[in-house]
Amino acid sequence: MNFINWLKSGFGKLVIATALLLLFSTLGFYWIELGDGEEARMSQAFWWAIVTLTTVGYGDMVPITVPGRILGGLVMISGIGLVTSLTGNMASMLVEQKAKKRKGLLSVKVSDHVIILGWNDYAFGLIESLNEQTAPRKLHLVIVSNLESEVRDEIAFRLNMGDQLNFVHGSISQANVISRANPDVARNVYVLCQSGLDSKESDQQAIYAVLALRTLAPKVPVYAEIALHENKEHLLRAGANEILVRGEISGRMMGMMGASPSMWSFFRNLLGLGDSGRLIFRPFTAEDRQMNWGELSSRIRNCSGDLPVAACKLGKNLTLQDVLDEGSALDQFIMELFKTSGQDSSLGMQGPKVQMNPPDSESMDEYDALLVISAPGGQENG
Repeated sequence: MNFINWLKSGFGKLVIATALLLLFSTLGFYWIELGDGEEARMSQAFWWAIVTLTTVGYGDMVPITVPGRILGGLVMISGIGLVTSLTGNMASMLVEQKAKKRKGLLSVKVSDHVIILGWNDYAFGLIESLNEQTAPRKLHLVIVSNLESEVRDEIAFRLNMGDQLNFVHGSISQANVISRANPDVARNVYVLCQSGLDSKESDQQAIYAVLALRTLAPKVPVYAEIALHENKEHLLRAGANEILVRGEISGRMMGMMGASPSMWSFFRNLLGLGDSGRLIFRPFTAEDRQMNWGELSSRIRNCSGDLPVAACKLGKNLTLQDVLDEGSALDQFIMELFKTSGQDSSLGMQGPKVQMNPPDSESMDEYDALLVISAPGGQENG
């Protein structure tokens, strides 16, 4: 709402009327009561006008002339109506804002948050895992969906996240709805298969959602879930970083369970569902990068008891500057063509890359983090 529209609103008119009454009562009291006295100050008249307008009446300054008392009576009578209406409107606006926020009709004013587009019952497990990984930092979560208010209230009650949980109501396939979740400053975005829709329609909305996201927030990591494997390629082209086909992992897990039921117990522990060591992400320090895999593994095993299983290179956005040689005249000419034509020089996301159990001689200077299996009862460093 711009300033002109605000002035035309009911609340704006009340504010203007109150300000004008305060101004005229200040000038009137100064002219009628204080006059040309040596100690007369405009600040004294302003103080009297505020006290009288709000009907507080401290009594430290009182009109002694008949015109002054008439002025005081008019200010008090007008103040009762104006101040009451003003405070009532302010309270109504606050209640309306809170109701709109609860209904998911307002834009979210957070950053470094996680966005979930769509909803299904498996999302509770996702949020539980996110909470574990972000500790001790607080997880700020925004859920974008067209769920009914009763369902949103049930989700909010079950998650018990207070002000750290926000809803945006609407279809996830619409860019104007997604934009209210502030995706350009989000940590990452998850696109889920939506309950209540058939597989084809759910995947179609997921593709539209990722396309809209890439327009609004080109660099935010997007992890998507789809129902049909045939749509995986479409979602990749739309711009999703990683895609999980529903049932794909569970099908393979069931096949491995046929070889030995212990396979399932092992993976349950890795995912944090068991009572043994779980898989955790451990960022590298400068000292870690100076070692090779064998030295780093031995040091971690001796210090914490954790078991390193993989070295990771984190993904990054590549541009032409990263792959072209600055010393090459041809490469410089190509960059100049891109700059003068105004073309985007981004090449998309590279990685991440995970090297499972590399050779002991493998240098760690090009890696960014480790995946380790935590020791039983050990400290988990997410």
